[in-house]
Amino acid sequence: MKGVDSNRPETADTGRRSFIWKMGAGMSAVVASATAVGSSAGADDAALRAALLEEEKELRRLHQQFQEAVDRGRYDEVVALFTADAEVRFNGGIFRGRGQGVSRFFREHLPSRKAGTSMPAAPGFELEAAQRLDQVEVAADRWSATAVFPYSIQAGMPLESQSSLASMARLHGEGVRTWWEGGHYRVRYVKDDAGRWKIARLEYDTRVRADWRVGRSYAVSIEVPRLSVPYPRDAQGPDALA
Repeated sequence: MKGVDSNRPETADTGRRSFIWKMGAGMSAVVASATAVGSSAGADDAALRAALLEEEKELRRLHQQFQEAVDRGRYDEVVALFTADAEVRFNGGIFRGRGQGVSRFFREHLPSRKAGTSMPAAPGFELEAAQRLDQVEVAADRWSATAVFPYSIQAGMPLESQSSLASMARLHGEGVRTWWEGGHYRVRYVKDDAGRWKIARLEYDTRVRADWRVGRSYAVSIEVPRLSVPYPRDAQGPDALA
């Protein structure tokens, strides 16, 4: 029996077609595999983006809950939003620990100064449009986040004068100098063991203060002294000075 002549044109052509078919099939398999991996990665990215977006919405709801509770004087509810080792920074003071400084700040410091509640911005002192936008950034692992929210609040401090008028005002709960201030809450969040968002750090980053109250047609810029007496020398003071 004669062997096949590999040099014959039809034999060589068949071999080439077989080789090309095998190469094509192999390349198709590689492309299909890469497409599947790419599709899977794309789906994972889309799922992560959707999950992060839901976390951002939850944090905005949490901030709204915080501000509403402060405005209505529900300070037990406010304090419960913080982690056990949280801290609040306000006007040069640092209030540490949910059960200690943070509780003191919201239950005693703010109420005694008629401070913390929302109010309209003083005319002529409004934050610029870009500064009124909030920002929320959630870590990829979705266990921590940071945020910046604008605020417009009433702030105040007890009158330090020892005059009879000031003493009488204090007796009637009116011995407080109040003003308007605007700025940003700078917040760091973490999740607790149950997966619930909590406030780990809250800073009042004040941008502007004005002597103004609702109903007055004019406002005047003011300077306010920073907190300077820590707890326990000041029973409502901060745990440390910034």
